[in-house]
Amino acid sequence: MLDDKGLDKTDATADVVGQSSAVNAKAVNIKLGTAPDLSDDFYQILESSDDMLMILDEHEQIVWHNSSALFILTAYVDKPIIGAKVSSLILNHEFLEKFPDIFHAIYQSVKLTNIAKPAEPTAKSAKQAFEFFGQIYRGEIYKVTLARINNAHNHVLLTVANHTYIHHLEQMRTDFVGNVSHEMRTPLTVLMGYIETFSNAPSLEPKWQRGFALMSEQARRMNNLVNDLLMLSRLEHDDSEQQVAVDMPRLLMQVFDDARATNKEFGHLLDIHLDTERHVLGIEKYLYSAILNLVINAMKYTPTDSTETGRQGEISILWEETSDGGLLSIADNGIGIEETHLARLTERFYRVDSGRSRATGGTGLGLAIVKHVLHKHGASLHIDSVLGQGSTFKILFPKERLV
Repeated sequence: MLDDKGLDKTDATADVVGQSSAVNAKAVNIKLGTAPDLSDDFYQILESSDDMLMILDEHEQIVWHNSSALFILTAYVDKPIIGAKVSSLILNHEFLEKFPDIFHAIYQSVKLTNIAKPAEPTAKSAKQAFEFFGQIYRGEIYKVTLARINNAHNHVLLTVANHTYIHHLEQMRTDFVGNVSHEMRTPLTVLMGYIETFSNAPSLEPKWQRGFALMSEQARRMNNLVNDLLMLSRLEHDDSEQQVAVDMPRLLMQVFDDARATNKEFGHLLDIHLDTERHVLGIEKYLYSAILNLVINAMKYTPTDSTETGRQGEISILWEETSDGGLLSIADNGIGIEETHLARLTERFYRVDSGRSRATGGTGLGLAIVKHVLHKHGASLHIDSVLGQGSTFKILFPKERLV
């Protein structure tokens, strides 16, 4: 490829990369005295990775990198990589805002750990709760992860992995689900309308009544499924709604009143405790949907009599403030869940008991919706359950969300 002066840009680019590689090689030799004290096997593992891997010192400077980092960065950065600060190589505004504080917290954690108990140089690392997804080079999507290395230098491992293809596939999947669900709404509405019309016809023979009743029930289930899929699609795509201070005591009382109306069908003992008046920064309609979903689930899986558990069905709602933030607990004394299922409960269409779930009218998407709502609000979900004794669903809103 030639530029406007007739020069071969391909050769020019290769020459720049070659010169930059040579400069970096010299920098590696200069910096050899401060290189991480890790085994050769560990370096071989890092070197073989297709991801960009860099080891940082306490000043956020690069003391080692693998070949993948050299190959990618030299195409964008015309200076030595060894000794450079990460902030001068990854030019993403959101990343630059978050990185210094996160790095400092991770480095201090390593330092304190080693002071408390001196550790021998080892490749063992502990992954930190810092992952960043964003456009860095050529508009591609990268995942940036920080992990601490328990060696004598208190180094930090920075991983930059290209997730553009994965992101593209995920976008295609969510678009497909959203589009198909939207297209199904109109024919479903027509079908449900005609089924209802024919079901109520005075001339309908008794032998057809059961058939139309079954069609009506299945159409209703499919309509609920489509609505849940559309809700998930909105949660994944719609970031335009402004988050405001949601009056949690008022919202929870609304959930409680609506649950009591539904409870006429079940006959449980319901109670609510509001130990704090704190509000939560968020979107009220999504919070209402997620919390009501958890309460209705508790009703469905808590027997009303003693046939299964030997006690009266009880469901309680508790809103309190803790040192970690606002904690919402929804507890029941129902049938409980085996521990092997807990980790997968928020997966789409995952059912502990498929027969019972369908019998209660569930779509298998309720807890997936809850998970997405909480993710949008920076909240976490923790589930405690004992088979035959009941379950507690705990939602923790971080302190910065409380107003």
